[in-house]
Amino acid sequence: MARQGYGKLSNGFHSNTKVLKLQRMRPSALGVYCMAISFCSDVLNDGVMSEDDVIYQLNATEEDIEALIKVGMFERSDDGSYRIHDYLSHQSSREQVETRAEGARNRKRKQRSEADVTPESRWDETNVTSMSRRDNSNVTPESRWDSLTKNQEPITNNQKNSSNEEFSLPQTPSQAEGAAESADEDYPIEFEQFWQTYPRKTGKRNAFEAWRKARRKTNNTFLIAKASRYAADPNREPGYTLTPANWLDGEHWDDDPLPAKPEPTARPSPSAWNRSQANQDANAALIAHYAAEEAAENQSREGVLTC
Repeated sequence: MARQGYGKLSNGFHSNTKVLKLQRMRPSALGVYCMAISFCSDVLNDGVMSEDDVIYQLNATEEDIEALIKVGMFERSDDGSYRIHDYLSHQSSREQVETRAEGARNRKRKQRSEADVTPESRWDETNVTSMSRRDNSNVTPESRWDSLTKNQEPITNNQKNSSNEEFSLPQTPSQAEGAAESADEDYPIEFEQFWQTYPRKTGKRNAFEAWRKARRKTNNTFLIAKASRYAADPNREPGYTLTPANWLDGEHWDDDPLPAKPEPTARPSPSAWNRSQANQDANAALIAHYAAEEAAENQSREGVLTC
């Protein structure tokens, strides 16, 4: 599942010299470049792609890659990775996107907390405050002291201990939402991309631990590509789909495609059934005919013997 957002192409993209050269040299590479912009904007990798990203995610051929490098739209690094030329000059960096997202979350939290305060509660608070001020203006220091000391009972040790005990108030709905939101943010965005791709959503915490182990053996782009293939396999039975943790722990990303489902047994067509029934009826009629002839012949023989 793609992250919300978009990559950008300038209005002059169609008339750019590099683009025009690439269009004549290798038209399919132009599609690879557009896919690369979308992919990098989605996974927030600042325009840097591994070789697996280019091969499995962009489905680029060697000819496409060489054409993009030749016109200067891709750059090959010493470690074998690829970089989109001047990516950050036109696209947002990962840091910028995350900063904007954090600001949006803070604004939502503030709006939810303000929504919890109703106009009636604001009016009550203001009214009580103004009334208490009027009442306090008529209280002298002597009367205030008398009210504090009147009928005052000595404080016992138990009361002191109980007054010092810590207590916690129940969470408001907005606080509960914030806690749930912070719990969702415990998982990195790379794992969330894998989780959204995998066809079965069971045991997220176990899946995350298995995913971390799998990342030591391969990269996330490869896992997402294999999970997508597994999800799209027409021979996969939903009731027998592996949990994500089992799929990762068992390294099933290297498995061959599932075997084809057996073809259902063909039932005879109505026309064939009708022909078979007609044959049976004809045979029955023929048998009845022979039986009648035999009965007539036997009867004639009995007549001859009687004479």
